[in-house]
Amino acid sequence: MSFACLREAPPPKALCGGQALRRRQGYWHLIFKSMGLQNVRAVIFDFDGTLAVLNIDFSLMRERIMALIRRFGVDEGTIKERYLLEMIDEVYPMLWKENASSAEEFYERAHQILHEVELRAADEGRLIPGAGETLRMLRQQGLKVGIITRNCEEAVRRVFPTIDEYCDVFMSRDSVEKVKPHPDHLNSVLEALQVSGEEAVIVGDHTLDIQAGKRVGMKTIGVLTGRIKREEFNEAGANYILRDATEVWGLLKE
Repeated sequence: MSFACLREAPPPKALCGGQALRRRQGYWHLIFKSMGLQNVRAVIFDFDGTLAVLNIDFSLMRERIMALIRRFGVDEGTIKERYLLEMIDEVYPMLWKENASSAEEFYERAHQILHEVELRAADEGRLIPGAGETLRMLRQQGLKVGIITRNCEEAVRRVFPTIDEYCDVFMSRDSVEKVKPHPDHLNSVLEALQVSGEEAVIVGDHTLDIQAGKRVGMKTIGVLTGRIKREEFNEAGANYILRDATEVWGLLKE
């Protein structure tokens, strides 16, 4: 079921601080209470763009990675992967066939580039207003909370140093071999939370989050706090589309 038709309803009157958050969440609860999510036991959030504002310079990141690939003698026209992490993983075995040490050097230098750009963005990053309170309220309601990201752990902890106090499981790309949308990433979180895909929902600002959730049988929620537009979420098959992650509480609470 798509949320697109419901998002045209007018929002509640603007209030201040926590009162505004609770009023807005209560408003959406009235809409969603019979939409079939009462049996959800866990909520898994993406981090960048979902819980936090992180202006990572992906153009610079891609430019530097492509220059590195060319420097190691790989024809970029032969690369099939679209995203940088997967691209690095594709190039690595190509180089390994010729020279193992060269492959290791490429992999290390490529991830160093990612790390540098991510940390630079993290220095100016911040949580989305109400994100911490939303996580806290979900847990108080008895729901398990996971946080998942393709970002590195150090960058996330710079933005959210107390992250472990607000979730049951946090898994960055440093915790797994294959990152989302590969099912291993979400499956690892589900296993740690001791829930099935059918008992969980994923919340994210990118269509990759929707793809990842569907691959493991989860309900999916797109939020409009990143670069992805409502139409793109609809095309990806998101079950619901919300303005931001704080509205999840109103959707799920009893």
